[in-house]
Amino acid sequence: MESLKLNFRRLKLLDNEVILDIQPIIYEDNLYYAITRNGKIVEINTEEESFNTVFLFDNGEIDFNLSVSILISSDRNIVAVFNTYGRNGEVIDIQKNKIIMKFSRDDYHHEQTIFPFSFANYKNQILAIHGTQWNRLDITNLMTEELLTSRADPKTTDPHYLNYFHGQLLLSPDKEWVVDNGWEWHPTGSVTTWNINQWINNKWESEDGESKKELWWGKEDWNDPICWISDTLVGVTGRIDISFLGEDDITDPTKGSVFRLFDITDGSIIKEFEISYGKLFFDTFLFCSSQDKGFQIYDLINGNVLFEDNTFKPLTYHNTTNEFIEVIDNELIICKIINGDFNFS
Repeated sequence: MESLKLNFRRLKLLDNEVILDIQPIIYEDNLYYAITRNGKIVEINTEEESFNTVFLFDNGEIDFNLSVSILISSDRNIVAVFNTYGRNGEVIDIQKNKIIMKFSRDDYHHEQTIFPFSFANYKNQILAIHGTQWNRLDITNLMTEELLTSRADPKTTDPHYLNYFHGQLLLSPDKEWVVDNGWEWHPTGSVTTWNINQWINNKWESEDGESKKELWWGKEDWNDPICWISDTLVGVTGRIDISFLGEDDITDPTKGSVFRLFDITDGSIIKEFEISYGKLFFDTFLFCSSQDKGFQIYDLINGNVLFEDNTFKPLTYHNTTNEFIEVIDNELIICKIINGDFNFS
């Protein structure tokens, strides 16, 4: 892949706007929603090089001076905005130009994890999966406002009691499984997974249901990069916490970040290789955006680095138009890979 090149172009928003987060509108070419420090949700078209404010926050629920995240449902009109490591967030119906749900979690070590929130679909309904307590997730039907996981809070002696801090949630491409990027006391990172359909039928599935599996317990940290590879394969980056290993199990105490590929159907590790620490994207090849080493492309089969560019550090990827986007204040650096032999899925 020596001939591979990156084609860059730049798109600048108004001078008084600063982009805090940007995500692609799936299934729609070149379209994104971004959230700005001024509390605006902006629709950006990278082909037409245009932007349009579609919603403006006018309350104090979200602190736009801190890290803020935006998530977009499969219905592009439903968007969630929340303080990434905070307690509060809101769901907006863009078409109706109004907030349709406010959500929050308790304050017990909430700053340790990315807010556990994700959209899901069930029987043509849009659902919100959201953290309500440090060790509890709930599902709300956004169309009916019905809480689908109503249950009592278990006491510490109850079999359902969960000694686990929920973190970032990522849904599989087919929306059947959720991965939870959380932690628990030692403290140590712990990545878990369970089936969403079974959760809707069993309100305790996220605590101790039959489909729940612990993928990687004993990571040095949490909030580490995760990406889905397929409907049943998920990749996780992290460092192995050697304090949990016996002397005979420590083969390389200086080992840095590793990428582990898990099969969520049985929790098994399919493969493992060293990787730079950074945001992960997958589309035929594994892409890594590292603050230390820039942009890298890995061969998922053997972990070999196929390409790297230490000047580019994308924040997001649009797999419909194969665009990588880096954000520097109010400017987007838009990148496409140019190579006749490089084929995306």
